[in-house]
Amino acid sequence: MVRGWRLLLSAPPLAAGAGSPVVIIPGDGSNQLEARTRLIRANRLDKPSVVSSWCSQKSDWFRLWLDTPNLLFGTTCWADNIKLVYDEQNGVLSNSAGVETRVPDFGGTSSFEELDPGVPGHATAAFRKMVQALTNVGYERNVTLRGAPYDFRYAPSSPVGAHFIDDLRGLIEETARATGKRVVLVSHSMGCLQGLYLLNQQTQAWKDEFIEKWIPLAGPFGGSAKEMRLHASGDNQGLPVSALKIREEQRSYETNFWLAPTREFGTRVLISTPDRNYTILDVDAFFDDIGFPAGKSLYRRTENLTSAVEAPGVDVVCMYSLGVPTPTHFQYGAGGFDEAPTVTNGDGDGTVNDLSLRLCDRWAEASARGRTARVQRFSGVTHSGMLTDDGVIRALLAELGLEHPAAAAEGHLFA
Repeated sequence: MVRGWRLLLSAPPLAAGAGSPVVIIPGDGSNQLEARTRLIRANRLDKPSVVSSWCSQKSDWFRLWLDTPNLLFGTTCWADNIKLVYDEQNGVLSNSAGVETRVPDFGGTSSFEELDPGVPGHATAAFRKMVQALTNVGYERNVTLRGAPYDFRYAPSSPVGAHFIDDLRGLIEETARATGKRVVLVSHSMGCLQGLYLLNQQTQAWKDEFIEKWIPLAGPFGGSAKEMRLHASGDNQGLPVSALKIREEQRSYETNFWLAPTREFGTRVLISTPDRNYTILDVDAFFDDIGFPAGKSLYRRTENLTSAVEAPGVDVVCMYSLGVPTPTHFQYGAGGFDEAPTVTNGDGDGTVNDLSLRLCDRWAEASARGRTARVQRFSGVTHSGMLTDDGVIRALLAELGLEHPAAAAEGHLFA
């Protein structure tokens, strides 16, 4: 894994009226990832084989995620390049042989504002609208508005994921010291798990020195039932690609086990077949029966990273939405796990179930290590919509002390 980020040595203060500097932690698949295959010596390819004659064995750096044409029309080649390989005996996850990856623009926001800038109409925008709203009220990219993109395939239980946590801590420290103000962390989706893990690893003295508050958006603190379908039969997430073609790739991500339902789901039936029901308490049998026994050890690697949902020891404003039909149960038929299931919906934000989203309510219901914790609940906003909804962005700006009602009413903040 190749990483690089600029050390922030000094910075001008925020614009008049502006609040604390912001560090954004994106969610799963919400930042770009680059790759290359390379020569290790003359006339010998570092990528020893390909899955199809259409796939390239050697290339310079290219955008692996998201490259929409490659994903849609070269799915097999793309999946082979982005998947991880699990050495279960040694407990090691790594890229496919001959593939090198890196995360662009650590410290900046460009890699998660738009995932594939070549797609017209900003159709792959992630944080673009939110970043524009923040810059419109005085934040400066790479100075008072920082970003922490990461290789979203790895959890902190692997060296790559642990290295990201170290980099994130360093970015927070440098931003706080350069601006003279404590940092507000803003995270979305799996970025909330990354943020919670980081905070729970630090001393209270560190948090008191560097963190002003944390604003987690749509945090899947108890995981998501949709991850069970992903492991069973793949999940194309509405894209025109075969779920089965990307199932192996999706199963290889360590983070897809971190995002799986935690024991908080208890005896809720998540998966059914003609022969049996599976709750999260049956996770070992589930992975055996879908033909992926390595999933048992991958689940255990990540199971205890954040599943305790321990209070983070900082002021928190937890924002999430309910009222969107959200998959909660998957019924497979006689065709087994190679066919799409029948889906039963419950409450949530379309991706994360209500049980999981509500876990941060616990911090507001009790004294969260002497810190304040509040919940701001929305209705009918989808999981990804939490990045673009005008009401959510206004609420975020208000928490930063930066909302300008007149400009917001005219739409200037959200252009």
